[in-house]
Amino acid sequence: MNKNLIFLLLLLSACHTDNQLIDRQIYVFGTLVDIRIWHHDKSRAERAINDIDDLFKQMHKQWHAWKPGRLQTINETLRRGQAIQLTAPEAAFMRRVIHLSKQTQHYFNPAIGELINLWGFHTDQYPITSPPPSQEAIQQLASQQITVNNLQLTGLSLRADNPHIWLDFGGIAKGLAVDQAIDIIRSYGIKNAIVNAGGDLRSIGDKGNRAWQIGIQSPDNKGVLAVLQVEQDEAIFTSGNYQRYKAFDGQRYAHIIDGRTGLPVQDIISATVIAADGVTADAAATALIVAGGAHWQQVATALQLDQILLINSQQHCLATAAIYQRLQQLTLDCEIVTF
Repeated sequence: MNKNLIFLLLLLSACHTDNQLIDRQIYVFGTLVDIRIWHHDKSRAERAINDIDDLFKQMHKQWHAWKPGRLQTINETLRRGQAIQLTAPEAAFMRRVIHLSKQTQHYFNPAIGELINLWGFHTDQYPITSPPPSQEAIQQLASQQITVNNLQLTGLSLRADNPHIWLDFGGIAKGLAVDQAIDIIRSYGIKNAIVNAGGDLRSIGDKGNRAWQIGIQSPDNKGVLAVLQVEQDEAIFTSGNYQRYKAFDGQRYAHIIDGRTGLPVQDIISATVIAADGVTADAAATALIVAGGAHWQQVATALQLDQILLINSQQHCLATAAIYQRLQQLTLDCEIVTF
């Protein structure tokens, strides 16, 4: 899923003259990942980045939703009604995924890969111009109401009770990736860095005693919606339904699917979330869009999030007070919401 935070590099003077910016871009997950480290030891920083590069390539193969890899093996086994043995890290990740899905009342639903595939969104080529699936096909799958409740994870053993289950971690994989990248950076004793995966990012520390600064992209792709200073260790993720889509016969269909209806979302077109970690922020941003204007506050409350910025299909801006007070150069009038 293509997310919408634009990373703004500010050429700031450093208080520590030995520190320098070490910057590298890695192409993975179908996007450019920008890794920026502020540190005095360039060799150490480069070793950390090399380790992150190796990790990302491994994760791309491990968790890809429709190409050959570990997740495909897991899905094929589950869809045959058989149990599969996970590794300890895989099982820990799966427990986190299941917990987050249940917390969000399944608005974040990683079990609907078959629906996503039915719509043709298991592709790297956008926009898609093929016709949408038939209403009968959509209803047949949507009526299954597949969620993580169809999974049983016992120890390291995972099985499913529905042959239509298809795990798709597109709504959480980048969050996991940036969290693990930050863990690697910290393991090298580095305290100041930012990892930006196609607009979804997590930071630690600062840059020469000055905050990292980012821009939130406007949903109309015409520039920056707002500028935001990042506060030490936090994750900022945006989910949008307007860059990856199917266009057919004058109709546009967003790539984010509501598992309850089997249809693309329409109400909220952009959701930005600030959280303590990337996994939570990534899943929450997706869940908020699927929940829509009527139910997004339930998701925010369940996840104990108070920094949220939403844009709906009428270009109306909603912001919680906690995030609104941090926004600079805001280009839309925003309604401050409390809950």
